[in-house]
Amino acid sequence: MKVLFFGRFKDITGTGEVEVEGFKNLSDLKAYLFEKYPKLRGETFAIAVNFEIVHSDVELNDNDEIALLPPIAGG
Repeated sequence: MKVLFFGRFKDITGTGEVEVEGFKNLSDLKAYLFEKYPKLRGETFAIAVNFEIVHSDVELNDNDEIALLPPIAGG
């Protein structure tokens, strides 16, 4: 699956995208990302799975696209 990073998360991770496999749910993927990129732990972000914002743990498939989205402010 593809994990996309936007905004400041590109700076934290040093990349805009990584490929990972074998994660069955979002909780496991987040645990992996927090271990690999510890600075993500203190960040506030939304997560989209296949272009849909999710608010809870969901099952994942190897062909999914996950995006970490920073908070957006408007005015």
